[in-house]
Amino acid sequence: MSVTQTNLVLQRWKPTKQGKFPVVIRIYSDKKRRYFRTGVSVLEKDWDEKSASIPGRARDNKKVQSLLNKAEEIVERILVLHDDFDFDLFSKEFSESSPTQSGENFITFWESVIKDLRAENRIGTAASYENALNKFRKFMKDRPIPLRQISQHTFEKFRIFMVQSGQSTNGVGIYLRSMSAVYGRAVSRKLVKPEEDPRTGFKVKTAKTPKKAIKQEEMRLLANLDLNNNPFVEESRDMFLFSYYCQGMNFKDMCLLNWEKNFVEGRIFYSRGKTMDLFNIKIRPDANGKILEKQRKVLKEKLEAQQIKNELSKKLVFRIFDHLTDQQMKNLSLLSKVRKQRAKVINAHIRKLATNYLNYEPSQVKLLTFYSARHTYATVLLKHHAPISLISEALGHADTRTTQVYLDSFSSSDIDRANEVL
Repeated sequence: MSVTQTNLVLQRWKPTKQGKFPVVIRIYSDKKRRYFRTGVSVLEKDWDEKSASIPGRARDNKKVQSLLNKAEEIVERILVLHDDFDFDLFSKEFSESSPTQSGENFITFWESVIKDLRAENRIGTAASYENALNKFRKFMKDRPIPLRQISQHTFEKFRIFMVQSGQSTNGVGIYLRSMSAVYGRAVSRKLVKPEEDPRTGFKVKTAKTPKKAIKQEEMRLLANLDLNNNPFVEESRDMFLFSYYCQGMNFKDMCLLNWEKNFVEGRIFYSRGKTMDLFNIKIRPDANGKILEKQRKVLKEKLEAQQIKNELSKKLVFRIFDHLTDQQMKNLSLLSKVRKQRAKVINAHIRKLATNYLNYEPSQVKLLTFYSARHTYATVLLKHHAPISLISEALGHADTRTTQVYLDSFSSSDIDRANEVL
């Protein structure tokens, strides 16, 4: 990478008719130099060579210093995105000085997308996009970049930056997908031309993550455990089983199940928060129904003891938000934090049960999370020869290819057995 220098100079060899000299920005790179106008000319006596400024003319000095800062930002951005400095790229961007010409700042637009997501109560997605934006800020060193300058090379340089900073393959993929989704919104709003979409042909690489699906007989063993002496662990186990019995119900959706709104004539009706798809699940007395009856009893006891601090939780199935006040229940970020904390506790309980009762090795235990219930549900259906299209619909996947990703991670043992005939 060549050394590039940017500074202000007085162009003494090009005096104006009034005897003034233009103040220009000089850029020196790879033994070449070019000069770019600032639109300001001064008498030689008004120019301070040592500080490269116009001390006695505040307005003109402010203008040229601002243009110098802009030039330095453009130079740094070009060097980050293209390795070597390009005078033509600089000239094009520097000459387009007005906000209308330079285009909306991508980082500012990204921030507006996050704000919109929060307004839509999509707190989890907003948090994911914000994490990706923070990483992109570090990549850009907080320098602005117009939407129109986002290229496939920008995506690739961002990817390389993350890899070099030690980000995992899937972490890189998550951040790039967030960036891609944000750019997609810019395309849909016609802020950039669709035919110039840099995402075309750019593939986000991901690595398969090992997913632990519990065996059907192991789920039955967990269901039959007597955990009356440890009610908190018992409730964690029950919520894990409830997800499994209810087609891999998402934890966030479970937390908001409402006795008044979601239960009709022996069935559970709810919309998945992530996709807004409507689910209709039968209540089976020996499975999810058994857990629901237990939760009704717990709710009754808490109501009688006046241990629930907000009105909404008095109608919810699971005891996640009981300690929050009505005012706190309006804080979506707080609700998200409480859910995540509870999910961590459930994960710890499930791992402990797997160690104590399923004889899992440490390497197996660390793969277990609440989400394993969803994978287990899909696996059990597959083992019982359910078609992938049915499993896909039950899970709420828009595309069977997403379901296939689930199933691919579960079928290695079947492949091993099949390979024995070779």
